[in-house]
Amino acid sequence: MDNVKGHFIVFEGIDGSGKTTQINLLQRRIEENNFICHITKEPTGRPVGSLLRQCLAGSIQTDELTLAALFAADRLDHILNDDDGLLKKLQEGISVISDRYILSTYAYQSVKVPFNWVMDLNSMAAGKIHPDCHIFIDTDPVTALRRISEGRPGTELFENEKRLTDVRDRYFELFDKFKDTENIIVIDGTKSIGKISDEIWENVSKYFTRKGDA
Repeated sequence: MDNVKGHFIVFEGIDGSGKTTQINLLQRRIEENNFICHITKEPTGRPVGSLLRQCLAGSIQTDELTLAALFAADRLDHILNDDDGLLKKLQEGISVISDRYILSTYAYQSVKVPFNWVMDLNSMAAGKIHPDCHIFIDTDPVTALRRISEGRPGTELFENEKRLTDVRDRYFELFDKFKDTENIIVIDGTKSIGKISDEIWENVSKYFTRKGDA
């Protein structure tokens, strides 16, 4: 692993799980504790990520294997680019919250393509930086799709009940697979926004307590 000074927290969950709301609330709490906090997401807004977003929106047609490769390429650029790359931020002592990271690719892409191939694609990224924790907000697909329909006019490629159900199941398979190597925190997404936020903070506040404050 490359030497980092900042903390790296990743939010996971199926589309419509409420990640964005909780990420913003967590950033506020981190900054209230006088830590610099940078929010980012995948796919990114950089060239490969922008291409991916067009594919997900349906404006560019492609296959599942190509999508998996694009996600891996976008992640490496997300980590390594010299403008606002994750590695640069973390080495500077800036804490980073990312909306999705490697577990998203494992869960979403391995529904349709071989899991070991997806892992191999992302092996370089996995070796560069490692999250302090993965926060998974668990929401059932029906509720998630209702939130999506209320929040925006259309849906993206994977936003259907069958795919989201498969993805949610795959996430829990991954949690069992990586239980000894990854710090995975599962949060009940049916709770109120405030209770979810409080539970997340209970789990991550230890990273944002300066010596002498505890």
